[in-house]
Amino acid sequence: MGWKTYLVIYFGTGSMIPSEIEKKIASIGFSGMFGPVDFVYEWQKQPTKEQVFALADKLAKALNGSGAVFNLDTHD
Repeated sequence: MGWKTYLVIYFGTGSMIPSEIEKKIASIGFSGMFGPVDFVYEWQKQPTKEQVFALADKLAKALNGSGAVFNLDTHD
C-alpha cells in the first residue's frame, strides 16, 4: 500500500458547476471515489511536505473562483 492524498470537496455557489470542478480535479491527477472521500491522488513514493503543499497549490489555482473549498489528508 502506497502513500495517498485523499480529497474532500465542498461545493459552493461560485461560477463553476460540480461537473466542471470534477474535470479540473481529474486534470491534476486525482481519481474519483465513492465513500467518505471524493477523490484520491496516489503518490509513487512517500511525498515530502513541500510536494503535498504544491499539490494543494495546484488545486487552489484550479478551483479559484469556483466557490469550492477542500480538505486534504495524506498518509500511507
